[in-house]
Amino acid sequence: MLKGVLAQIVPDRAAIVERDKGIAFLSATRSIYQLNELFYFCANIPRHSSRAFVHCAFSSDFAAQAITSHPISPEQLAGLEIIKLSQRWKECNSGDAAESAIALTARGREVAILGFSRSPTPASEADAEDPLSSAELKALGDYFHSHMLRRNGIDTSDALVISARELDCLRWVAAGKSAWEASVILGISERTVRFHLNSAREKLNCTTTTQAVAMVVAQQLIAI
Repeated sequence: MLKGVLAQIVPDRAAIVERDKGIAFLSATRSIYQLNELFYFCANIPRHSSRAFVHCAFSSDFAAQAITSHPISPEQLAGLEIIKLSQRWKECNSGDAAESAIALTARGREVAILGFSRSPTPASEADAEDPLSSAELKALGDYFHSHMLRRNGIDTSDALVISARELDCLRWVAAGKSAWEASVILGISERTVRFHLNSAREKLNCTTTTQAVAMVVAQQLIAI
């Protein structure tokens, strides 16, 4: 879906730089959560040091970026399949679809999307716990998007971004598991679980894990 997407919106093909090597963060996330594909698209990131705009399309095995002197118009973006996919997800909340795209939290006028594809869930596993919920996927996407904004000189220090692993730990604590039980389930050490819980409390400005759980439940980042 991503290959060639920048060519559809950037008039000057010479401004597009492509490489057949993906982004490590997306590759690792795809592997951990057993996704067929994971991709990130963003248009109109303003460069802090100039009046230019950055546009990028990244996946686990592909990367493309372009810089233009003017932003891409909403009309141009509206014709992209990844934008249409995110609109369908928003309208239908089709988090269980084999292919979905989620609009990420914008800090300005940029448009950022995180998309994924996965194999359909067999009927025998329909009631099994989804290894990656749409809320967790959005949290991952917002984290990566903040990283991209910082790379272009935009301050995101006031953004409270909870990582997917922190959400994992909070979710199991919300389910009544101890830190040790959560560590066994997640395949990490108890010390690491406590580290993630402490990090989540600090990001959410909570004094207790119970308060942190209540806050992420209220924000619909996890379900109990």
